[in-house]
Amino acid sequence: MKFQETLFIPMWIVLLFGLCGCATQQISHGIPNLAQVEPGVWRGGQPNSEGWQYLKSLGIKQDVKLNTSQEGSDALALSNGMQIIYLPISFAQMTIGQPDVNTLNAAIASIKPGTYVHCEHGQDRTGLIMGVYRVRVEHWTKQQAYQEMLRHGFHPLLRGLCWSWEEDVP
Repeated sequence: MKFQETLFIPMWIVLLFGLCGCATQQISHGIPNLAQVEPGVWRGGQPNSEGWQYLKSLGIKQDVKLNTSQEGSDALALSNGMQIIYLPISFAQMTIGQPDVNTLNAAIASIKPGTYVHCEHGQDRTGLIMGVYRVRVEHWTKQQAYQEMLRHGFHPLLRGLCWSWEEDVP
């Protein structure tokens, strides 16, 4: 393998990671990309302390955490009496691998009134889970759900998430 070829993969990953962080995020009540999915179900990014207090005021009792513990702590969710359902999807699964279908299924099965679903930015991992939820549970068309994913900042360059979307959603 030539030197240039060995640099291609790491440079590609760095470029991809950089591009995914370029989108401007709206922060509301201390939460990036916050949006209501349906009454009692919310989605977004990693909340700060103001965000956890706001979610508590909304009646959120359950936190579906899709990002890794290194990307943000949910200790404040615990201190606010919320249950944490930890279903991390790693950067490798987002880009060169694929999230485990059992993780997707567990996340979808966990969503009920009083639930907040989040990853770090509330765009990609959260977008995938909410897209699958819209199709499987709310019976949206795949196209309608994908358009919503894009409106919330989903990055189609994240091949692992796109493969999951294509393979795991009817």
